[in-house]
Amino acid sequence: MSAGPMYDEPLAPSGMGREFINKERAPLSSYVGASQELAAFPGGGGKEGMAPTPWDPFCFSELYKVSANNPDVAWLRESELKHGRMAMLAITGVMVQSTGFHLPGNAEVSFANSDWVSAPTTLPPVVWGQVLAFVAIAEGQTSEGLFDLWLGDTSKREPGNLGWGSGLLSKDKKAADKMRLKELKNGRLAMLAIMGVAANHFIPGALPGCIYS
Repeated sequence: MSAGPMYDEPLAPSGMGREFINKERAPLSSYVGASQELAAFPGGGGKEGMAPTPWDPFCFSELYKVSANNPDVAWLRESELKHGRMAMLAITGVMVQSTGFHLPGNAEVSFANSDWVSAPTTLPPVVWGQVLAFVAIAEGQTSEGLFDLWLGDTSKREPGNLGWGSGLLSKDKKAADKMRLKELKNGRLAMLAIMGVAANHFIPGALPGCIYS
């Protein structure tokens, strides 16, 4: 725990968030994928002879100690997984579409545009309406307990668990955590990848060797 009056004596008065700040939370180290391998770098470490603490140089995992208006690690993990999944879909879409492989379409709708930047603008409103309707239904059906994560309450929802495919995970916790870690790392890599492609588009040559722009 970081030292200092802001954490030891929360700024929030009683009845206005102090009870949430002082509530016991799951530490960052309890989450799969907490970067203990980076503990040797500034922001990581731990006392000699003890297990290394996760790498968190900006102390994002301790923001909740300042104010109940700040998110718990559970919310941050949910956000990281969601952004990672979207990034994996995005970079896969860029790679596949650039090969010329696309949905067949019809006389009204064409998916032939292989440029990931301009392709979305060629789709009619009715197609975007279907996409947005699917997103709204999916988000609505999986929203139970979502906002409880902000305060670290995971009793209704495990961060990132939408209930889709969880039955395919191994019943062995160690094996299941390995699969969760793979998803997390692939999502992190995908976020870097799609940001690199975007940078290469808006700043040509920003990512040397990148064949996507």
